[in-house]
Amino acid sequence: MTRTERIPKFILLLTLLGFLTACGSKEQAQKQSPQEIAGVAVETVHLQTTPEYYEAVGTVKSKTSSVLGAEISGTVRKILVKEGDHVRRGQLLAVLDARTERAQLAAAAAGIQASSQGMVEANQSLQAATANRQFAEATFNRYKGLLAKDSVSRQEYDNAETQYKAALAQENALKAREKQASAQHQQAQAQHASAKAVFSYSRIVSPIDGVVTSKSVDAGTLVMPGTPLLTVEDNRQFRLDASVPGLYLGMVHIGQTVPVTIDAQQLQGGVTEIVPAADPNTRTFTVKVQLPASCNCQSGQYGKAEIAIGSENRLLVPRNALVSRGELEGLFVLNSQGIAQYQLVKPGKLFGDQVEIVSGLAEGDRVAVSEVNRLSDGMRVKTQ
Repeated sequence: MTRTERIPKFILLLTLLGFLTACGSKEQAQKQSPQEIAGVAVETVHLQTTPEYYEAVGTVKSKTSSVLGAEISGTVRKILVKEGDHVRRGQLLAVLDARTERAQLAAAAAGIQASSQGMVEANQSLQAATANRQFAEATFNRYKGLLAKDSVSRQEYDNAETQYKAALAQENALKAREKQASAQHQQAQAQHASAKAVFSYSRIVSPIDGVVTSKSVDAGTLVMPGTPLLTVEDNRQFRLDASVPGLYLGMVHIGQTVPVTIDAQQLQGGVTEIVPAADPNTRTFTVKVQLPASCNCQSGQYGKAEIAIGSENRLLVPRNALVSRGELEGLFVLNSQGIAQYQLVKPGKLFGDQVEIVSGLAEGDRVAVSEVNRLSDGMRVKTQ
């Protein structure tokens, strides 16, 4: 290679060296002068005393649930509702075949009619006997006075006395007969009421306003007493049946207000009942929590009741300070020079608009709590 050929390559090398030197100086300048951002709120993290809760899980149930079963044997003739139907108290829901019960009711009604006629006849007979006794008694008393004056013979007096006693005995017998007829009438009325009640069992009516949540049989099904037919639930009032270990049972009392979570709903419920017997399988006690009318609930939903069991110190930050990157959560923590660095953390329980930080943060750290979407690593933060 000649000297003339080496000169252009030398010049090119000097130019490239100068460009690299300039780039390095620019990067160094950028490192020395980080980008600044203003209007960011910063909080210093401190331990805060917060209540400690036990999450008692449970199931949402209707406050009033009625399982309607057959009270007589028979065939189901009609089912007039389906699951999901809203029904009113007293509404007819199903009909059973009741030909036998109808016949018994008719027989009982005939018994009432017969006993009523018997009472009328007994009363008429008693009235006649009473009149006869009164006449015989008056005659006997008159003969008693005439005997004292020797105006009647002894035989005539004895006849009058005998007729009086016979009339009195007849009256007493008819009084007993009237009482018997009255008792028979009462018995017939009782039999009629019983037959009417049994006949009413063939008509299944709703005891409450609510919604049909279960239909166990169809028309044509032969049922026996105790066979469940339909379930009706009051869909206006619900409760949460939560399981609480015996260790925490003493911290629950009737009337206590507890936070409740049903799906995404945050509610306030009230303890209405504490079942004193433990479940032999789980060794837990059932605490019934009445839910507010505003609860958008359905029977069978999963829910949680938070039972206060003490307090604990926690590091809390505003929920809006968390920055999600994929499945990770982090915070922008400021160093002593006010430079923001993204730091991964592990969130814990929620406390209103604040969240517990379980790890990744220390007491005294300064955390950006606003404008976090505008922040990036290495930015200098001018606090508000």
